[in-house]
Amino acid sequence: MLAHARRLALAVLPLGACMGVVAALALTGIERFEALLQGQGLRNAAMVATPLVGLLLTGLWLQFSGLGEVSLGRDLAEARHHPLGTFRFLPSLGKAAACALTIGFGGSAGVEGPARWLGAAVGAQFHRLFRRLARRFRWARRLLAQPGVVVMAGSAAALAAVFRAPIAGALLATEHDGDLSTDRMAPALAASASGFLAFIAFRGATPLLGTAGSYHLVAREILWALPLGLGCAVAASFYRRLLRFGRHHLGRLPLPVRAGLAGLGLMVLALPGAWLWPGLPVTQGGGIELVTHLLRGGTLPSRALAFLALKLAATALTFAGGGVGGTWLPSVTMGAALGAAFEAWAGLGQPGLFVLVGASAFTGAVHRSLLTPVVFLAETTGQAALVVPALVATVAAYQASGPE
Repeated sequence: MLAHARRLALAVLPLGACMGVVAALALTGIERFEALLQGQGLRNAAMVATPLVGLLLTGLWLQFSGLGEVSLGRDLAEARHHPLGTFRFLPSLGKAAACALTIGFGGSAGVEGPARWLGAAVGAQFHRLFRRLARRFRWARRLLAQPGVVVMAGSAAALAAVFRAPIAGALLATEHDGDLSTDRMAPALAASASGFLAFIAFRGATPLLGTAGSYHLVAREILWALPLGLGCAVAASFYRRLLRFGRHHLGRLPLPVRAGLAGLGLMVLALPGAWLWPGLPVTQGGGIELVTHLLRGGTLPSRALAFLALKLAATALTFAGGGVGGTWLPSVTMGAALGAAFEAWAGLGQPGLFVLVGASAFTGAVHRSLLTPVVFLAETTGQAALVVPALVATVAAYQASGPE
């Protein structure tokens, strides 16, 4: 008991707090950069042009640095078996730079992917540090934990900070294809808690997905969640097929050429958003601003489906072109757009409810996750009434989509 308490207090909690501070500083920097563009009247032009620049720079950097094609998901999967070998120091810095180029310039990718990956990389460096200390100081030997546990705790803390959701952060870090690593859950939860507390000390406790009012359970809407979940399964399967199609055909080209072609496609996809909905980033970034827009209600079904099509194509192009980032928040955005179209078509009450239910179901289908999307939804909105319809829709989407 004392050994676990020492590791928790002197290793896991400081690691979590460190990741919370890093996440707060990174998000503040991104927001100030966007505010600078907006203040210069360049935001609309930048929303169209910069994704091409970002993907080109990413492709060139990956090609000439020798890193080649990068997959954060593949790294995290390998880290379950070889955590220290996966996150070597210099390659980790190079991959972090690729993430910054892709997301900072407006590629359709979420910050949660690099946050989770960077948290794991920092966790690996923490373990290396304690291992060196243990060789010289006897007391440090008592702080050593399994490297996989420390790596997962770092991921959980970073996700908890970015999502403002400590439980969802720990679940996403430990859940793999619907299964939870229960032996690593306790340190992941502790790191998530300290990361969340450090983050809100800098940024405040505002929910990631704020809603205008409170929702309540209605039996009719729980029944409507089933067809929405099945629709999300179909859309998620189409998205995964489109992503595989793009990677198969563009993957034959050198990285800079592939990135340039995908960047040109992103420019074309950004034009309708800049023209019809100026100031609303439809195809750029993770899409939280678009979800907030949909939560206000009143979105026509045709417009919501246009949002879905543009975001789906932009996300597939970003990753097929060699972009590096997260797919969780783009999946949330695509599901929210599909939920908004369904909500407007069915004429249901409680505006915004099915926007969020669709977000959970689509994300569960894409990421093969049952519990995490529902907990993410409840924590990031503070709406417990969403849990039941979200569970129904997410289970339906998960079961209908099938494994990749």
